[in-house]
Amino acid sequence: MDAIIKQVEELVYRFSKDIEYYKNASLYNEHNCRTEFIDPFLKLLGWDISNRQGKSPQFREVITENYSAETGRPDYSMTLNGVIKFHTEAKKPSVSIETDNSPAFQTRRYGWSSNLRISVLTNFECLIIYDTTIPPKNSDNSNVGAIRKYHYTEYINKFQEISDLISKESIYTGEFENNLDNNCFAICDKGLQLPVDQYFLKSINEWRVKLGNYLYENKGYSVDIINDCIQEFINQIIFIRICEDRKLPLYHKLKEIAEEKEIIGELDKLFREADKKYNSGLFSGEYIIFDLNNQIIRDIIEELYYPKSPYQFNLIKPNILGKIYELFLAEHLILHNDKILLEPKDKSLNRDIVTTPLEIVKYMVERVIEEVCYQKTPKQILELKIGDIACGSGIFLIEIYECLIRYVTEWYINNDRKCISYNGNVEYKLPFKNKKEILEKCIFGIDIDIHAVEVTKFNLLLKLLEDETEPTLRGIDKLLPDLKKNILYGNSLIDLDNINYSKLSESDKEEIVVFDWNKINNGELFDVIIGNPPYVTTRDIKNLLNKKEVKVYKDKYETSKGQYDKYFIFVERAIQKLKDNGHMCYIIPNKFSKIKSGEALRKLLAENKYVKEYIDFGSEQLFKKSNKTVYSSILLLQKVEQEEFNYVEVDNLSKWFSNIDKKELVVESDVLGSLPWALVTEQDEMELINKIYKNSVPLSKEADIYTGIQTSAERPPIYWFSGKEILDETEEIFRIRKFNKEYKIEKSILRRYFKPVLKSEKNLGTYDICSTDKYIIFPYDKNGKLYDIDTMQKVYPNTFYYLKDNYNELKPKQIDKEGRRDVPLATKDTWYQYGRTQALTAFNDRKKLIVGILSKNPMYVYDNNNLLIASGDTAGYCAISEKDKSKYELEYIQAYLTHPYTEKLLSIIGSDFEGGFHSRGKSVLDKVPFKILDFNNKEHNDIYKEVVNKGRRIYEINIELTDVQITKSKKSVLEDEKSYLIKDIEKLITKVYSI
Repeated sequence: MDAIIKQVEELVYRFSKDIEYYKNASLYNEHNCRTEFIDPFLKLLGWDISNRQGKSPQFREVITENYSAETGRPDYSMTLNGVIKFHTEAKKPSVSIETDNSPAFQTRRYGWSSNLRISVLTNFECLIIYDTTIPPKNSDNSNVGAIRKYHYTEYINKFQEISDLISKESIYTGEFENNLDNNCFAICDKGLQLPVDQYFLKSINEWRVKLGNYLYENKGYSVDIINDCIQEFINQIIFIRICEDRKLPLYHKLKEIAEEKEIIGELDKLFREADKKYNSGLFSGEYIIFDLNNQIIRDIIEELYYPKSPYQFNLIKPNILGKIYELFLAEHLILHNDKILLEPKDKSLNRDIVTTPLEIVKYMVERVIEEVCYQKTPKQILELKIGDIACGSGIFLIEIYECLIRYVTEWYINNDRKCISYNGNVEYKLPFKNKKEILEKCIFGIDIDIHAVEVTKFNLLLKLLEDETEPTLRGIDKLLPDLKKNILYGNSLIDLDNINYSKLSESDKEEIVVFDWNKINNGELFDVIIGNPPYVTTRDIKNLLNKKEVKVYKDKYETSKGQYDKYFIFVERAIQKLKDNGHMCYIIPNKFSKIKSGEALRKLLAENKYVKEYIDFGSEQLFKKSNKTVYSSILLLQKVEQEEFNYVEVDNLSKWFSNIDKKELVVESDVLGSLPWALVTEQDEMELINKIYKNSVPLSKEADIYTGIQTSAERPPIYWFSGKEILDETEEIFRIRKFNKEYKIEKSILRRYFKPVLKSEKNLGTYDICSTDKYIIFPYDKNGKLYDIDTMQKVYPNTFYYLKDNYNELKPKQIDKEGRRDVPLATKDTWYQYGRTQALTAFNDRKKLIVGILSKNPMYVYDNNNLLIASGDTAGYCAISEKDKSKYELEYIQAYLTHPYTEKLLSIIGSDFEGGFHSRGKSVLDKVPFKILDFNNKEHNDIYKEVVNKGRRIYEINIELTDVQITKSKKSVLEDEKSYLIKDIEKLITKVYSI
């Protein structure tokens, strides 16, 4: 850093020495300032301005615009492997960027239209960092959104601070986002923070409602027709507006039309002209929308132009439009109380619509295209068939398309340059006709939302026109393809082969949208299927989808056994629709690799050895704007047997994307099976895991593993109370204070209850003393049969009074629609039963280990007091007891599970949670590999007996430590002995693992 600071000092000195000259507008221009001061300063921040590394154009660290001409684009765009993170706009020193509002507006507009968090403005004399999540207004002064200002005289002392915010290292290590969150936005005068995607969506939605109400109230159209035609009109208007900013051929402008007295007629002419020129189907047909009045149209058009519009349409990339349209597609117009309103389409599913991060999309696409295009000629590329069978707004197809264009362009650069054009800015360009041919022959999509189909077509057409100008399109008639054979409407999981179409009613057909695969790609299989399939749980599938559709999922797919998620069958469907050697690349939740319901999918992938790469993002949150927590992974398959695959762990998205500190390991495919996948990136740990699985059986074969009880009345807790709530007691009764009232509870209906609430209670370790001051009302006999009302009233009248007094909290939904509890078996006479009937007899007179399910450290606490425990599989507690006829006693099982090797394995196969926690619930413990001992082998037998005896001695010590009469010296001796025994037990189990 000292050497860099010295160079900063030299720049600052040189600038200060002749500052009057540099600030003379007639003597010193922006070009000179960039080459002499701004470029060197950015280089000192680590940025490779001139691409000395020789990276491919798509991966350049810095995209620069012409130094001498006004291009209408940012002067510098700083990227992370081609993904723009912020813009830098340069001015000459004579421009007073601190007080002149125009450069600030321009800089913010660039950044905001590109959907970036910040942009930088500098004339070297000053450097200002702007928050570009705030919509820019022409009336704003230069201070709006400014989160940092630096004078050149501060560059030396504050260089580290500047570096933390906008250096290459900050971007590439992921500190950029953290530093912005922690340092800048907290002190910025924010104004209204509304990024371009949210702002544009807000405008579009206002147009939808305004247009919808006019068409309904004045023209009487149905709401379905209104939804269709409004989307069509919005696509048309946005398409024309983007074409204008890109200087593409059209002979009239929307803005000029908006100034006409009669807009409708002129707009009709423009649309017909556009239809003739572009011929894509986008402008074909009759325009119902032209039944509108002039003013509504005029208002919409004016919002798309300066000064009302903050948009820079040539910077709104297709992926940003994709994000906007993903949210657009989540809602539709409905009729409510004779008014047109917007409502979520899948309101009942309560799904959170978020788009896949661009970094993830780019990685997946580059990874697959690099594989399938390797050493292929442009002619061979045109034979590739690539699809997204749940395409949404088309973000994956857009990126695939761009990648194919780039690959073909680079092939011509290296092999036949006369086939491409050169734009004079060290860039070659593929002719429009070639781009069009790639789109028509290679790109395919399916979606169950008809409007998503139209949006995908729209976005792909805009991508085709990207970087085109009027000269490059001159003389070409019928510019755009129709894409009606490329992007199709339907349910890609239900086809004519897996459902009896003739037996479907009309409403069934509308709900299911059976897809005919012969309509796409001539019915042929695909080379690549890629995307982010829908995630829908079994419960939502059963409750919300057509029953005939659900039956197909259950009957026709291997991966839908028991509980499942819809993305399981999308993986299976993708495999079915791939050619041999074809590739599938999906981003899906990582829990399929560990949870019980993922067993069938794991089996399918493992038995066929299809896995080529598996990237696990652990607890890293990719969908940060989602209201839901999703733990993600990328699954890359190839439909041919793989002897090995690449396993990658990611705990820092920026580092992974920039290839810094990559954690990966090539793993033999044989390690995968239907059991939870145990994968790590350290070779020695992987070898240890393989050892653990050898000579092992699932723990459930040698122990009973069961969940706790579930009352479904925990908020507030009705059934249980703690010692501090007990006022006094007799031999038969507790008098308690609960919910600001006093009650009596019969002791004979109570069981001791283990449910840690305090921090001190929750941090128990395996060999700690197990105790509880809690009691729970248990309205069941020893056989798990519910006491009837007559018994409750006669034998337990005080308890029954207490329960009735809290009836509003206990009443089940099944007998009262206002009920708070879900109690599937409830009747009017059994309203006081627990929410679930599981484990009611499991705790009868059995020693057990109480297992803390969600914890950082092992907790297998020994209990011999018949404590009931709170239920859970990803949180709460479960229990382990000895199995009939098993040779393994509880003390040995406890020692085995507590060992660091077992704990390491559990941290891998248990589901990850934020904060470093992992789950060790019943579904995980059932499958834990348990090493089998040979009791005829003296060494094995001796180890076993010693572990059991030492475990029992620890329990004896725990009893002695609870004696209130124990002396300090005695306590110290016992604690030392206990520590020794715990360490010795661990050493003995280590020997078991080495056997």
